[in-house]
Amino acid sequence: MKRFVQLLVFGLCVVFSVSAAYNVFSDNAAVERRAALVACGGDGAAGAPARRAEGEGCRAQMTRMERTPFGQTFEFTTAKRTVDVRCERAFVLLGEYTCRLR
Repeated sequence: MKRFVQLLVFGLCVVFSVSAAYNVFSDNAAVERRAALVACGGDGAAGAPARRAEGEGCRAQMTRMERTPFGQTFEFTTAKRTVDVRCERAFVLLGEYTCRLR
């Protein structure tokens, strides 16, 4: 029984480590696009500026990015201001990313 518990704990540690490494090193292009949309006022983000008209566009330039196993933080500069956007997974290391202004 003791050996089983040791192997179970070891297995959980391996799964956690692999998930954390995947969150940090995987391709995050979709998360960057979602964060830029929030920075421009789209995606219904709380505290976001009013959404721009379709043809008006928004040129959010990413000036900083921080990736951890638990989330990603972006800093965008738009024509009017600089905003920080935090994107986190629904279930710590798993699930879809949701982004909101910090």
